[in-house]
Amino acid sequence: MLYLSTLRIGLLSVVLSTVFAGDCNEYCGKPAPEGSCCERFGLNVNRDSDVVITASTSYGSGYGPERAALFEAEVGGIAGWAAASDDAKQWIQVDFGSPRQVTGVLLQGRGAGCCNQWVTSFRILFSNDGEIFYSTPTIEGTFDRHTVARRYLDRPIVARYVRLNPITYFGHITLRFDLLGCEAGIFG
Repeated sequence: MLYLSTLRIGLLSVVLSTVFAGDCNEYCGKPAPEGSCCERFGLNVNRDSDVVITASTSYGSGYGPERAALFEAEVGGIAGWAAASDDAKQWIQVDFGSPRQVTGVLLQGRGAGCCNQWVTSFRILFSNDGEIFYSTPTIEGTFDRHTVARRYLDRPIVARYVRLNPITYFGHITLRFDLLGCEAGIFG
């Protein structure tokens, strides 16, 4: 198991809503035009060499963060990242290599297979140095394993490191995800 002993969390006033009301643009919540700040980063799909995805723990081989891409299919393991433990100390982290502006999250539960597993609430932890993390309030997750839950931030965050920290779950902590946003500074 891997836990960062230097993790310090500060609560910031970053509130989520189903309609984006922040500094990004009017297109969030609708199909975003190219160049908007609500585009999918395409994590684990169109990976750029600077993006690294890690996790606090994994249930085992075939359950790691490399399986966490949105719409990931089940092949030789499960479709999704599954934590080794079901507790609020678990996280999956994106290291963009440099700060990015994040405006929302797309979240799914476990894909095909034996079990109904998904995250029902989570927080976003974010940092620029990988040591001091700030937190959003708790965010509503998804309600089944296939539906994509789309959650927008009232105000974008700018961070190099972005973690999804599951708080509550159905069955087991298992998820697939992507982040929404753009390069830091484009809209801010």
